[in-house]
Amino acid sequence: MARRRLAASVAALCIVAGLAAALVLRAPIHNVVLNAAPIGNPSMVGVDSRLGRAFILDDGVLAQQVTLDNHGGWGGTSSNVSNTLHVLDTRTGRIIKALDVPTTVHYLVVDAAANRVFAFDQGLLQVVDARDGTLLNPVTVSGSPDDLNDYINTALVDARTGRIFATVDQSTSDPVDQHVLILDGRTGKTLRNLTFPHGVGVASPLANGASFISYGPSLSLALDERASRLYVFNTNGQMSVVDTKSGRLLVTRRLPVALWGAWADERTGGVFAFAVQQTSGSIHSSRVRRPSTLVMLDPRSGVTQRIMSAPSVGTLTFDGTTNRLFILDGARRTVSIRDGTSGRLVHDVSLGAIPTRLLLDAPHHRALVTTVNGYNSTTPDARIAVLDTRTCALLRTLPIPAGQLAYAMAVDTGTGHLVTTYATMSSGTPDRYSWMPAWLHARLPWVPPPPPSLGPN
Repeated sequence: MARRRLAASVAALCIVAGLAAALVLRAPIHNVVLNAAPIGNPSMVGVDSRLGRAFILDDGVLAQQVTLDNHGGWGGTSSNVSNTLHVLDTRTGRIIKALDVPTTVHYLVVDAAANRVFAFDQGLLQVVDARDGTLLNPVTVSGSPDDLNDYINTALVDARTGRIFATVDQSTSDPVDQHVLILDGRTGKTLRNLTFPHGVGVASPLANGASFISYGPSLSLALDERASRLYVFNTNGQMSVVDTKSGRLLVTRRLPVALWGAWADERTGGVFAFAVQQTSGSIHSSRVRRPSTLVMLDPRSGVTQRIMSAPSVGTLTFDGTTNRLFILDGARRTVSIRDGTSGRLVHDVSLGAIPTRLLLDAPHHRALVTTVNGYNSTTPDARIAVLDTRTCALLRTLPIPAGQLAYAMAVDTGTGHLVTTYATMSSGTPDRYSWMPAWLHARLPWVPPPPPSLGPN
């Protein structure tokens, strides 16, 4: 598991050199940067629009060097000192407070209705009062021993019931159960721990010809606040329905195909999700075979209402105000916009760069998309595209400083201000033996392998 997490951090950080900052942009209206503040190395950002506060998690990695040994194993060093939770005023863009939190804090969620910020630790919740930035007493996460040793993968806030629903990331070579924790949105207390079977394992070939099967996080959540329902999708082809008020598991259904990346339409009660392509032991459907298939499902009956062809699996977001789906397509460098009722393609917006994240500002009718060119370069060209969700027009692109890569963003819907974080990219240590021919390098086992490049991640 340690190897998997190190590899994941390499993919996410791409050997980050720790100069990072937070930009506050008046994105929906003007191309104006209110403030840029150095904060270390950002990993997550959340906003409380009622209070005009942004909370940015700085994971404390000032520098990280990753190497490979002669057997292809991972190794590395980093200068983790501590994590910091920065509190930022979204009206002025100024940092007003910085809180020290444990280095194992890895996930952040804001419950605006309860004026609480929860920073997920391993087995603990660091609780912050969003009104004044006071760090309250930590809360123990109640659950099985597996829960206490693994990471929170996803967390959704239900403002109507005052609940937080979190999935536990248990990626392992053992087929262990998966969990959904139901937390009180004010105290952080664990109200219920729901257990689900593991998903379908993924086989990865090894150098000796054998296969390594990993059972990664298999649960995907979709929340319908209006119907008081949480839908839990498993890569083994099951869908479970949870009552968000009582926390009871109501029913579990077998679907004709496994779904992932679900999003609920509260207006109709329907759910949109991508079909998951699986290998042996999975559920097959004659109608749904490709991973680029978008499915519209009636979660009450489990009946598939519509099957739509999508160019690729990407980030899926639904805008209830315009009844439109927004799908990022990295291969074609576009945002595909579809009608939420018929599924028909409304417009493909060409971005000219690879889209990485999409965020909706529904009150201002804006979709904000982070893009990048030269992803495997030490000088990536990153920007933020601003789309009109009603006309599908690309209004403008907001630049990120040269050589930076955008990581996370959140919008204050009250002020219309966008908070985005970015960090400097750098390559690893130069290869001292790059002059050596490959045939000679292979005959000298004491010569270390070249440092890994940034690669396509």
